[in-house]
Amino acid sequence: MRISVCIICKNEIGKIGVCLDSVAWCDDIVVVDSGSTDGTPTAASAHAAKPRIIVHPWLGYNQQRQFAVGQCRHPWVLALDADEECSPELAAEIQALSESQASATAMYEMPRKNFIALRWVRCWSPDYQARLIHQQRVDWDEKSAPEIRRPKPGFRVQKLQQPLLHNRLSPYISTDINDGPRMAEHAAILAETLRARGKHATWRDMLFRPVLTFLKYYIFRGGFLQGRFGLVICYKTTIGVMLKYSVLYAQQELEQKEKG
Repeated sequence: MRISVCIICKNEIGKIGVCLDSVAWCDDIVVVDSGSTDGTPTAASAHAAKPRIIVHPWLGYNQQRQFAVGQCRHPWVLALDADEECSPELAAEIQALSESQASATAMYEMPRKNFIALRWVRCWSPDYQARLIHQQRVDWDEKSAPEIRRPKPGFRVQKLQQPLLHNRLSPYISTDINDGPRMAEHAAILAETLRARGKHATWRDMLFRPVLTFLKYYIFRGGFLQGRFGLVICYKTTIGVMLKYSVLYAQQELEQKEKG
């Protein structure tokens, strides 16, 4: 089956070339840039893969991805960020798929291998991402939370075996680990998503979820096997969960005060 690729980006001039290298096998590549000031669109347009460049204002995580997918020519679309790569093994697996195999499939999930400061983050694996998407077979969530889409009735989600690579070549740890504003942004988005689903944060969530999260990633997912690096990663993951439920709890408190 024929595959398109869409890449969403902003100010990724140092990474967009590697991403495009990894999908050069594709005959339809779309790069949607949300306002780069570092020359990312120019660098992408000069790449040998010859992507189509579209400059479009940022709509939010899910909405921007939906827009990018909609610009592609083929029904099946591999959706990437500029700091991700389609591994050669994943490319071969995707190219081997047939229309008959995928006739009842809306999306394919693939494991994503995350890297920070050139090191694979063991405890975040397998981190499945549904990134091979059939344009007509999915419903997109209206909210801005990342990666929320569902198969339409009668279709299913299948899994691929080979990995997507994330942030593989960045040597820096400071922006990856200590990006407080980005963590706060994600916490607010995820808290709003939970709230929209009717979820509530209780004191038990505030007290026990961070502890259980740390144990899950440090012990059961093997973070301890990576020494101090694994400890820092598990601590970061725990803070993200703590922030999410703290924001949700604060939103509930404000809502109660407004009603009272």
